[in-house]
Amino acid sequence: MINNRLKQWRHTFKMSQLALSVESKVGPSMVVAIERYGYFPGPKVRAKLTKALGITEAALWPDLAEAKEEKTQ
Repeated sequence: MINNRLKQWRHTFKMSQLALSVESKVGPSMVVAIERYGYFPGPKVRAKLTKALGITEAALWPDLAEAKEEKTQ
């Protein structure tokens, strides 16, 4: 499972799950699933969340960034 830091980043920016959902246009149930159950969303949802938070995908999913880096080597 690829770990995410969505909840940590959301708290850093003092956003509720609902506020992030509205800002990113990602359903609230999806935000909950990612935070609580470690659901790994597709690239479009990842892009929406990182844009709403103003962070990089690597910051939100560091394991994914490492996996991509290993593939290119």
